[in-house]
Amino acid sequence: MKKLLKNPAIYIFLLFAVFYYVAQKNAQNLISDEPLVLRAANPPEIIMFGTQQCKYCEVARDFFARHQLPYTEHDIEISDEAMQRFYLLGGKGTPLLIINRQIIHGYDERMIRNAL
Repeated sequence: MKKLLKNPAIYIFLLFAVFYYVAQKNAQNLISDEPLVLRAANPPEIIMFGTQQCKYCEVARDFFARHQLPYTEHDIEISDEAMQRFYLLGGKGTPLLIINRQIIHGYDERMIRNAL
């Protein structure tokens, strides 16, 4: 048991596990309660490249649902074509959003609201 506790990999793993848990718990707190005001009369064109396991993709989905915004989602883990488009758009992490032709890397509510 003492050898196990002296292994630095155990501490690194535990630190990672705690960080991951805290990030998952706080991801849902990223959506503000501020009402959304659309700049154009037409519904915005929203495309999201994401994955099912991505918590920030889930937050983006919740944001769109909360504000009743229609969007098209492409899962980059399922579709090779979506993965190719994701990389061509400069994707490095998910979600990658295209809102009215503006590319947003990651979930950033301020940038999403500005693009709408």
